[in-house]
Amino acid sequence: MSWYGSEPPLAGLLWGLGGSGSWALSCAALAFVGARLRWWPDPVPSRRGHRIVLLTASVMAGAAVWLLCRHLGAPRPLLAVGAVAPLLVALVLACTCFGKISLHTSAAAASTTLLVLLVDVRWAVLYVLVAAIAWSRLQLGAHTPPQVLTGAGLGTAVCCATAYWSR
Repeated sequence: MSWYGSEPPLAGLLWGLGGSGSWALSCAALAFVGARLRWWPDPVPSRRGHRIVLLTASVMAGAAVWLLCRHLGAPRPLLAVGAVAPLLVALVLACTCFGKISLHTSAAAASTTLLVLLVDVRWAVLYVLVAAIAWSRLQLGAHTPPQVLTGAGLGTAVCCATAYWSR
Protein backbone atom coordinates (compact mmCIF):
# COMPACT_ATOMS: atom_id res chain seq x y z
CA MET A 1 0.00 0.00 0.00
CA SER A 2 2.69 2.45 0.94
CA TRP A 3 4.38 2.03 -2.47
CA TYR A 4 1.22 3.26 -4.19
CA GLY A 5 0.18 5.75 -1.52
CA SER A 6 2.84 8.41 -1.87
CA GLU A 7 5.32 10.11 -4.12
CA PRO A 8 8.06 9.09 -4.58
CA PRO A 9 7.12 5.41 -4.15
CA LEU A 10 10.39 4.50 -2.41
CA ALA A 11 9.73 7.06 0.33
CA GLY A 12 6.24 5.63 0.78
CA LEU A 13 7.67 2.14 1.00
CA LEU A 14 10.10 3.24 3.69
CA TRP A 15 7.28 4.92 5.66
CA GLY A 16 5.17 1.79 5.36
CA LEU A 17 7.93 -0.58 6.39
CA GLY A 18 9.02 1.67 9.23
CA GLY A 19 5.54 2.17 10.63
CA SER A 20 4.10 -1.30 10.21
CA GLY A 21 7.41 -2.97 10.96
CA SER A 22 7.95 -1.15 14.24
CA TRP A 23 4.36 -1.85 15.31
CA ALA A 24 4.63 -5.53 14.41
CA LEU A 25 7.96 -5.88 16.21
CA SER A 26 6.66 -4.18 19.35
CA CYS A 27 3.58 -6.45 19.42
CA ALA A 28 5.66 -9.57 18.83
CA ALA A 29 8.10 -8.55 21.54
CA LEU A 30 5.27 -7.98 23.99
CA ALA A 31 3.71 -11.36 23.14
CA PHE A 32 6.98 -13.25 23.63
CA VAL A 33 8.08 -11.32 26.71
CA GLY A 34 4.64 -11.82 28.23
CA ALA A 35 4.89 -15.56 27.64
CA ARG A 36 8.44 -15.63 28.98
CA LEU A 37 7.38 -13.78 32.15
CA ARG A 38 4.39 -16.14 32.41
CA TRP A 39 1.81 -13.39 32.05
CA TRP A 40 0.13 -15.87 29.68
CA PRO A 41 0.93 -19.46 28.73
CA ASP A 42 2.20 -18.91 25.16
CA PRO A 43 2.90 -16.08 22.68
CA VAL A 44 -0.63 -16.43 21.22
CA PRO A 45 -2.85 -16.38 24.28
CA SER A 46 -6.23 -18.02 23.81
CA ARG A 47 -7.86 -17.17 27.16
CA ARG A 48 -10.01 -14.05 26.99
CA GLY A 49 -8.30 -12.17 29.83
CA HIS A 50 -4.84 -12.70 28.36
CA ARG A 51 -6.07 -11.81 24.88
CA ILE A 52 -7.61 -8.58 26.14
CA VAL A 53 -4.34 -7.49 27.76
CA LEU A 54 -2.31 -8.26 24.63
CA LEU A 55 -4.82 -6.62 22.27
CA THR A 56 -5.01 -3.51 24.47
CA ALA A 57 -1.22 -3.20 24.42
CA SER A 58 -1.28 -3.73 20.65
CA VAL A 59 -3.80 -0.92 20.15
CA MET A 60 -1.69 1.38 22.32
CA ALA A 61 1.49 0.48 20.42
CA GLY A 62 -0.24 1.00 17.08
CA ALA A 63 -1.56 4.40 18.15
CA ALA A 64 1.89 5.41 19.40
CA VAL A 65 3.56 4.40 16.12
CA TRP A 66 0.85 6.22 14.14
CA LEU A 67 1.33 9.38 16.21
CA LEU A 68 5.10 9.17 15.79
CA CYS A 69 4.77 8.78 12.01
CA ARG A 70 2.38 11.75 11.95
CA HIS A 71 4.81 13.83 14.02
CA LEU A 72 7.69 12.91 11.71
CA GLY A 73 5.72 14.00 8.63
CA ALA A 74 4.39 10.83 7.03
CA PRO A 75 2.29 11.46 3.91
CA ARG A 76 -1.41 12.01 4.63
CA PRO A 77 -2.69 9.10 2.46
CA LEU A 78 -0.41 6.72 4.33
CA LEU A 79 -1.60 8.02 7.68
CA ALA A 80 -5.20 7.32 6.62
CA VAL A 81 -4.36 3.76 5.65
CA GLY A 82 -2.08 3.38 8.69
CA ALA A 83 -4.98 4.14 11.00
CA VAL A 84 -6.75 0.97 9.82
CA ALA A 85 -4.59 -1.48 11.77
CA PRO A 86 -4.97 0.01 15.27
CA LEU A 87 -8.66 0.68 14.58
CA LEU A 88 -9.21 -2.91 13.46
CA VAL A 89 -7.40 -4.30 16.51
CA ALA A 90 -9.45 -2.00 18.75
CA LEU A 91 -12.65 -3.36 17.20
CA VAL A 92 -11.41 -6.95 17.64
CA LEU A 93 -10.63 -6.03 21.25
CA ALA A 94 -14.19 -4.79 21.72
CA CYS A 95 -15.52 -8.02 20.22
CA THR A 96 -13.20 -10.05 22.46
CA CYS A 97 -14.94 -8.59 25.50
CA PHE A 98 -18.10 -10.39 24.37
CA GLY A 99 -16.72 -13.38 22.47
CA LYS A 100 -13.89 -14.26 20.14
CA ILE A 101 -13.25 -13.48 16.47
CA SER A 102 -10.33 -14.28 14.20
CA LEU A 103 -7.81 -11.46 14.13
CA HIS A 104 -5.73 -13.38 11.57
CA THR A 105 -8.65 -13.60 9.12
CA SER A 106 -9.63 -10.02 9.85
CA ALA A 107 -6.14 -8.70 9.09
CA ALA A 108 -5.88 -10.74 5.87
CA ALA A 109 -9.30 -9.57 4.66
CA ALA A 110 -8.47 -5.96 5.56
CA SER A 111 -5.16 -5.99 3.71
CA THR A 112 -6.66 -7.55 0.61
CA THR A 113 -9.61 -5.17 0.64
CA LEU A 114 -7.31 -2.14 0.86
CA LEU A 115 -5.29 -3.39 -2.09
CA VAL A 116 -8.42 -4.02 -4.15
CA LEU A 117 -10.06 -0.68 -3.37
CA LEU A 118 -7.05 1.64 -3.39
CA VAL A 119 -4.62 0.04 -5.83
CA ASP A 120 -6.10 -2.36 -8.39
CA VAL A 121 -9.01 -4.78 -8.54
CA ARG A 122 -6.64 -7.52 -9.76
CA TRP A 123 -5.44 -7.89 -6.16
CA ALA A 124 -8.77 -9.64 -5.50
CA VAL A 125 -6.96 -12.88 -6.29
CA LEU A 126 -5.56 -12.60 -2.74
CA TYR A 127 -9.00 -13.41 -1.33
CA VAL A 128 -7.94 -17.01 -1.98
CA LEU A 129 -5.24 -16.43 0.64
CA VAL A 130 -7.86 -14.98 3.03
CA ALA A 131 -9.89 -18.17 2.58
CA ALA A 132 -6.79 -20.28 3.23
CA ILE A 133 -6.05 -18.37 6.43
CA ALA A 134 -9.67 -18.77 7.56
CA TRP A 135 -9.51 -22.49 6.82
CA SER A 136 -6.25 -22.82 8.77
CA ARG A 137 -7.80 -21.14 11.82
CA LEU A 138 -10.65 -23.65 11.66
CA GLN A 139 -8.31 -26.62 11.20
CA LEU A 140 -6.19 -25.55 14.15
CA GLY A 141 -9.31 -25.40 16.29
CA ALA A 142 -8.54 -21.78 17.17
CA HIS A 143 -11.92 -20.52 15.90
CA THR A 144 -15.38 -21.57 14.85
CA PRO A 145 -16.88 -20.74 11.43
CA PRO A 146 -18.89 -17.76 12.79
CA GLN A 147 -15.74 -16.35 14.44
CA VAL A 148 -13.79 -16.60 11.18
CA LEU A 149 -16.63 -15.10 9.11
CA THR A 150 -17.07 -12.26 11.60
CA GLY A 151 -13.33 -11.53 11.45
CA ALA A 152 -13.35 -11.45 7.65
CA GLY A 153 -16.45 -9.26 7.59
CA LEU A 154 -15.05 -6.83 10.14
CA GLY A 155 -11.75 -6.46 8.28
CA THR A 156 -13.53 -5.90 4.99
CA ALA A 157 -16.01 -3.40 6.46
CA VAL A 158 -13.35 -1.32 8.21
CA CYS A 159 -11.30 -1.08 5.04
CA CYS A 160 -14.30 -0.21 2.86
CA ALA A 161 -15.11 2.62 5.26
CA THR A 162 -11.47 3.76 5.34
CA ALA A 163 -11.19 3.76 1.55
CA TYR A 164 -14.41 5.76 1.30
CA TRP A 165 -13.34 8.36 3.87
CA SER A 166 -9.77 8.70 2.58
CA ARG A 167 -10.85 9.84 -0.89
